[in-house]
Amino acid sequence: MKALVTGAAGFIGSHVVQELMREEVEVRAMILPGEDTRNLEGTDVERIEGDVRDLDGMRHAIKGCNLVFHLAAIYSLWLPRMELMEEVNVGGTRNVLEASRQEGVERVVYTSTLAVFAGQGSGIDATEESPFALGDTGNMYSITKHRAHQVALEYVDKGMDIVIAAPCGPFGPNDVQPTPTGRFLLSLVNLPVCPIIDSTNNMVDVRDVARGHILAWRKGRTGETYLLGNENLREKDMAQMAMEITGLRKPVVSIPTPLMRLGSHFLLAWSEYVSRKPPLGDPSSVEISVRGLRVDCSKAFSELGLPRRPIRDSIRDSLIWFARNGYVKNKKARKKLLSMEVS
Repeated sequence: MKALVTGAAGFIGSHVVQELMREEVEVRAMILPGEDTRNLEGTDVERIEGDVRDLDGMRHAIKGCNLVFHLAAIYSLWLPRMELMEEVNVGGTRNVLEASRQEGVERVVYTSTLAVFAGQGSGIDATEESPFALGDTGNMYSITKHRAHQVALEYVDKGMDIVIAAPCGPFGPNDVQPTPTGRFLLSLVNLPVCPIIDSTNNMVDVRDVARGHILAWRKGRTGETYLLGNENLREKDMAQMAMEITGLRKPVVSIPTPLMRLGSHFLLAWSEYVSRKPPLGDPSSVEISVRGLRVDCSKAFSELGLPRRPIRDSIRDSLIWFARNGYVKNKKARKKLLSMEVS
């Protein structure tokens, strides 16, 4: 059995690679030219450079593979050229699936996101049957991933064997970029105060998400989507866990929604005209936070047997990895974290 993994050097993708190796599956890891491949260090896998925007290149990458795990996507609040998100997330997904169809791949596990279903409103847990609710926020990641999800369903209708994995907010080791989830966790530790908003998100260990991809391949039903998450958690609770783990004592400041909305415009403008880097928040992410990202993952628990590692352990292991790799600037927190072991 041989599997191509797109986005193999990424946060979730690198853990999927490790899980496939444990399953004794031969892995072909697809990476972008010049991409940071620290997450693949020490792994005995075939590497191939490629870009999901290139259909012919995808056919070459997939040739000889029985399985495809398509994880490559752009997950960012802002890019210097926002059109790139459409090209990669939507057009890239179409190329991967078309190439898989042409090369006779047996099964594809496509990685979607909770954003396709979540945001149903305060106190409402989304399921795999919930309608897309985040389009009017203008969040390009959510919008493009919803479009890509529909592309996957189109190929199911064409007769392809595709199972869809929709991860929730992941914590854990190997968050090189880091993702917006990781950046939030780092802000709790590195800033003088803990800035939070009154929002609830479904959080999960990235290693459980990776295992969920394997379970989707092994047990998932064709055309079905599985939300891969664990616990609906308030930002206040995440901040409290981070403080307990690091031994820090600092004010937890809840930012009022009107101030968040105002500040998010300044953060976005700073990214666009000064830093040229993704902001900690933008107007669309504020609107998503107000609605919340609560989900019900009982389908993945019952049908796939998705594991559920304690979220506190996931936050701890994420912070330990950040400390070991130079992301934690607070000296007290860094010292304590470096004395801990990853579970």
